[in-house]
Amino acid sequence: MKLRTISATFALAAALGLGLSAPARAQAPDPCTVFLCMASVSGFGTPSPQCAAPIAVFHNIQVWSPAFNPPATAAARRTYLTTCPGAVEPNQAIVEAIIAQWGYTP
Repeated sequence: MKLRTISATFALAAALGLGLSAPARAQAPDPCTVFLCMASVSGFGTPSPQCAAPIAVFHNIQVWSPAFNPPATAAARRTYLTTCPGAVEPNQAIVEAIIAQWGYTP
């Protein structure tokens, strides 16, 4: 075999080996899941036990400059929720209710 082929084969095997041995990471919930879970805890439905992670994602959006900045945090959380296509037009009132209740707290 040529040196170039051997090197390419070794590099591919190493890359595959590293990919298989890497720890699995949990996927962050998408903005629509976060929107639905936050809507349910805000009185627009029934909270599900599977909502713990999406609710934590929402509350982990915080702006510190250098102290906690409630208006910037609320704006960042609103922006995140509105990246869900279903949260913009028909459900804007629900987004605003979520932000009013939970948007300004750390």
